[in-house]
Amino acid sequence: MLIGMKKATLYALKEDRDAILLSLQKSGSIMLIPENEKVSLPGIEDVGTQIDKTKDALKFIDIHGKKSSLLEPRPNISYDAFLEESDDGEKLTEQVDTLATKISSLRNEAASMLAQVEALAPWIDLDIPLEELASTQTSVYFAGYLPELEKDDFLSDIKGLLAETIVLKEAPEGRAIVVFAHRTAAAQVKHFLKEHDFTDVVFPKRTGLAADIAKDLTNASKMKTSLADELEAEAKKVAQKKKEVELYYDQLAAREERLANGGTETQKTFFVQGWVRVDRTKEVEKAVKSVTAAYQLEFFEPAEGEIPPTEMENPAFIRPYESVIELYSRPKAGSIDPDFAMAPFHFIFFGMMLSDAGYGLVLTILLFIAMKLVKPQGFAGKLAMVIFFGSISTIIWGALFGGWFGLELHPLLFVPMKEPLKMLVLCFGLGAIHLVCGMLLKVYMLIKQGDWMGAICDQISWLIMFAGFLCMGLVPGSLGKNMAILGAAIIVIFGGRAKKSIFGKITGGLLALYNISGYLSDLLSYSRLFALGLATGVIAMVINTIAQMLIASGPLGIAVAVVFLVLGHFFNIVINVLGAFVHSSRLQYIEFFGKFYETGGRAFMPLAIRTKYMNITK
Repeated sequence: MLIGMKKATLYALKEDRDAILLSLQKSGSIMLIPENEKVSLPGIEDVGTQIDKTKDALKFIDIHGKKSSLLEPRPNISYDAFLEESDDGEKLTEQVDTLATKISSLRNEAASMLAQVEALAPWIDLDIPLEELASTQTSVYFAGYLPELEKDDFLSDIKGLLAETIVLKEAPEGRAIVVFAHRTAAAQVKHFLKEHDFTDVVFPKRTGLAADIAKDLTNASKMKTSLADELEAEAKKVAQKKKEVELYYDQLAAREERLANGGTETQKTFFVQGWVRVDRTKEVEKAVKSVTAAYQLEFFEPAEGEIPPTEMENPAFIRPYESVIELYSRPKAGSIDPDFAMAPFHFIFFGMMLSDAGYGLVLTILLFIAMKLVKPQGFAGKLAMVIFFGSISTIIWGALFGGWFGLELHPLLFVPMKEPLKMLVLCFGLGAIHLVCGMLLKVYMLIKQGDWMGAICDQISWLIMFAGFLCMGLVPGSLGKNMAILGAAIIVIFGGRAKKSIFGKITGGLLALYNISGYLSDLLSYSRLFALGLATGVIAMVINTIAQMLIASGPLGIAVAVVFLVLGHFFNIVINVLGAFVHSSRLQYIEFFGKFYETGGRAFMPLAIRTKYMNITK
């Protein structure tokens, strides 16, 4: 159900603001409303910078240390221990940041040196020190690369010029060549080189022979790589304290959220306002009162035109299905929370679509173990429970239909593939109940709003007509026919009541009755319950058939068959769990919600301690 909201206003002294916000955050009961002139408290920029640094530190630790397993449970920590910040996390973050900077710098320098060695490779045989490659009073020099295809013509043609050529090794850029020319022929040689696509080389600013320079650079690169390796070994030791850095990150995130909204202020006071659940007003007052007695706190009903946030609260079995709502859109404040009506249908439809008891049993066991180990929280925890409940439903429907890993074993109801008409009747019957439930919710909402005319003419009239159709098939006599005619007459007469002209009213009524095709289309959508269940069974049967063929081929085939069965059925479970969830949700979103649901709600996000790596316990 939807929880009512009240608007809270709080006035207090600025000197108490930090402590009040911390107490409110610990309480987790008020969603602060940003003001037009919102004040961020001092230090938020430093906290944001530190959060970015901690993120990078954790990435570095994941690369250089042991990665956390997906099934590794999150550590538990009490509120008091969480709020009691120490310097350990900050010191570790700074240490990791320093190590990361040094390692990155050393790796880059080593790579740069090796790149220089690679660039010098074609010039290794040059027996002239690089610093002596210079022009003199009587000569100039050119060093660079010549395309290999140009080499023979180049060497032949340059003989007619006052120049001497040294041909060295080949490189990706071309053949390494040094040309010494008499100064009087410099311009002619330069033009000649250009005609042969000669490109100049830039040597590193070092002295000595190219071979010696390359050797020195190689040794220096090895030394820097060795230093980086030593630092990475140190980083692996630091990575063992990853939990302390994760705790520090969560503490910083909580502090940033607390500092993000300081409200509006005067010289000595501050003011904040926010939304509070009607059942949590005392908690808010208690949180403020625990800090100071100098405050003014008031609660009001939402003003006309104000749209409060939406908070849903349901029993344990229903609560996980709030995630299905959140994937679509939260209900508008003041409307209705459909979870209590949607959850049973989602549970039933999921199991019918997967419909293999063996698959359901495996899925139930795996999810139970995973949730015990990981203990997912929030939206992820709700979604996991929806799949878990769906796996239980799968066991039930699988037993009813006799499906066990694609094998037919003692069906308690019937086998859908052998009796498809029965399965279609069951699907359409459940679909009809689902649609009628949605229409009844709409009736409830219209009556709650005082629109009795809309409830009777736009909803109950259809229910009367559909009940008449059902009676025509099941009850002898004219009762069903009369009910159908009565329902249709109400629709035609009152369906266009909003129109002004007589013609408009008649046309509107007829068009309203034509909407029966929409209801028929909605009902046909429930055939997907049969289609997806059939797909699961057929794929499982194909996997079993192929495995039987492999087993018949001999010992090797048996081994391959075992692997194929495990992987094949696992794939079938994964793909059809996804299909069952998506299509079961689709039946809620399109067919069910389309009858009554009002979207547009926004989540109630109170100022609270939200963690990424830790579990906060009270």
